Amino acid sequence: MISILGQNIKKIRESKGVSAYRLSKDANVGNATISQIESGKRQTLNADTLEKIANALNVSTNELFSLEEGQKYIVTDIEETMNLIFSSEGLTLDNIELSDLEIKQIQMNMINCFNIIRMQRGDK
Repeated sequence: MISILGQNIKKIRESKGVSAYRLSKDANVGNATISQIESGKRQTLNADTLEKIANALNVSTNELFSLEEGQKYIVTDIEETMNLIFSSEGLTLDNIELSDLEIKQIQMNMINCFNIIRMQRGDK
C-alpha cells in the first residue's frame, strides 16, 4: 500500500525536478528511506524525518499529507492500515481523545478479529 505521504513526497519531488538521491542528501535522510516511503514499503515516519523532508522540499508537513480534490486513497491491507492509524497522535472517539489503554484495547480486539479470520481460512 502506497500511502498519501509517499505519493505526495514523490509527486512534489518530481514536480521540483529533484531526484530521490538529491532529496535524501538535502534532507539528511537515507536514500533507502526515501525509496521505501515512496514505494509504500515504509508506512511510518518520525516527526523529525518528516520535518527534514518537508524542509528539503520547501513545503509544510501538512502539504505532504494533503489529498488533492477528487483523489482517491485505496486501502489494500487492512492490518497495515490499522497499524498506521494507531501510530497517529490524538485519536478520538466521540470527540474525546482515546487513552493509551483504550487504544491498546481496540488494537487487541482488531488483532483477535484478524486471527479469527486467519484461523477460519486455515492460515497459520
